[in-house]
Amino acid sequence: MQKLNFALSILVLPFAFHSIEAQPVETKTGTAMVSGRVTLKGEPARGVMVILRLRDGPVASNSPRARADESGRFQFTGVAAGSYRVSVIAPGYVTPGDNLLEIRGGQTLSVAEGEKIENVDIEIKRGGVIAGRVTDSQHRPVIEETINLLKFDRNNRPENYFSYSGNFDMSRTDDRGFYRIYGLPEGRFLVSVGYAEMLSSTRVTSRREFYPRVFYPNVTSESEAKAIEVSEGSEATDVDITVPDSKQTRDVSGRVVDAGAGQPVAGMEVVVGGLTKDGKYAGGGYGSGTLSGPNGEFRLFGVIPGKYAILTLPGALGGGSDNGRYISEPVIIDISEGDATGVEVKVRQGGASISGVAVIEGTNDPRMLAKLSRVNLNAIIIDTGTITSAPSITLPVRVNSDGSFRINGLQAGKARIVTQGLPPDMRGLTISRIEYNGAPAPQGIELDPGEQVTGVRVVLVYGTLTLRGELKIIGGAIPAGQRIRVSARRVDQQLQTSWGAEVDSRGQFIIQNITPGEYEISFYPFFNPNNEQLDPQLMRRLGRFKERVVVAGGNQQPVTFVIDLNQKEGDK
Repeated sequence: MQKLNFALSILVLPFAFHSIEAQPVETKTGTAMVSGRVTLKGEPARGVMVILRLRDGPVASNSPRARADESGRFQFTGVAAGSYRVSVIAPGYVTPGDNLLEIRGGQTLSVAEGEKIENVDIEIKRGGVIAGRVTDSQHRPVIEETINLLKFDRNNRPENYFSYSGNFDMSRTDDRGFYRIYGLPEGRFLVSVGYAEMLSSTRVTSRREFYPRVFYPNVTSESEAKAIEVSEGSEATDVDITVPDSKQTRDVSGRVVDAGAGQPVAGMEVVVGGLTKDGKYAGGGYGSGTLSGPNGEFRLFGVIPGKYAILTLPGALGGGSDNGRYISEPVIIDISEGDATGVEVKVRQGGASISGVAVIEGTNDPRMLAKLSRVNLNAIIIDTGTITSAPSITLPVRVNSDGSFRINGLQAGKARIVTQGLPPDMRGLTISRIEYNGAPAPQGIELDPGEQVTGVRVVLVYGTLTLRGELKIIGGAIPAGQRIRVSARRVDQQLQTSWGAEVDSRGQFIIQNITPGEYEISFYPFFNPNNEQLDPQLMRRLGRFKERVVVAGGNQQPVTFVIDLNQKEGDK
């Protein structure tokens, strides 16, 4: 066992946390306890670091940590009620079933106050390695180029393109062109470098040159690429790729002008947006904070050749507040063969606006009311009737200290107001309802071109209650690793914020920060590590499952929801 112990002892060095550390997050103490054991090939994985973090939060510098003892056991005490992930930090090792798109996915746990959760067993495996070298057509090393991986599931379906997120350094080639990606789960991978044209995406780089995408072994088509088999502890070396000659990125330059007066408009943020299959603007946009100058001039650098939309976003990063009243129509450009110059982005004043007041209902706590001025509001416009195929989303607007707000630069259509980016200590603050001229507006607010809507009231509530529950499935089983979420929606607020949580491996869940009222409970699958489909009968039952529960106070008792697969279709 000496070799095993030595291998694991290197897992807990301080550098292992550099790529996943985040700023401290608010932590609470409680009375619950969580304990378990970490093993490797059935033996204790002594010395490895185990982290307990909030399910929806990052691994932070103050996330509770516990080191596995000689028996591989770990324990967390003083745990507050909530949803957590228990994950092992062991560079080069993987936990079966982890989601590659999450950094340190881990095992979900729903913890109740005072609960004693034992036997949280975590098995780790030695991850695989893919290593090679990237060179250009002159056999020179290609330096600081990102390696992209595509993993296939058990049914030979691609899971996702991604740049390996566990450690950003190892996903890039070094000064010799070499790369070495370790800690990979079992499976089949395609390896590639360079940029690929993707529908609805925008490609803006910080470089003047780029390499077109090339798959191993030096093919441009995904169908011709050779998959690399990764097994526990395997090493695939010499996965070398030669890239073709680099290509030049494009510049886009022009002016932002007032469509009515023909005068230049300064301080407008100009961005590049992707297109759909039918050539329509797909929504959103990417830029580098480029603002139009005193004469309306702008220049975007480093755009990958292709077809895009050029437009301005409502509001401005550095311009005057009046710029938020301008709206623009996307200008479609084609820079496949060269730069685009003289692009005229026309904006017009008189974009619609929504103004009103935001209030926190049901509390007189000065500390809570003081948080109102930290709330950001966004307006999502649907059914715009323009060439834009996606909903239009404004830049966030901060609520004033007196609760007033004004959202400018809106397209015509139906507007829905949502909160944006609430900090952790305000997660219980949600929109209860939207009122317009004293009447509820659950479907949104209709905006005509240039209409200035006033008298809007955004009513927020701060939830302090908790709903605990359990999902039991009879007559069948959920595939290993399948993750299921539970959603709770107020029956009197169908189009407003819903609350949710993940069902843990024990079938239990905790939904926090909800308000008193009657809720409709539903469940849905949202991730399977092997892309396996649920049993059709279970899928139908999950899709049709709707039950109501009343949340009335702090002593809410746990609720059990049962899905019986033995029932015949149509039985209640």
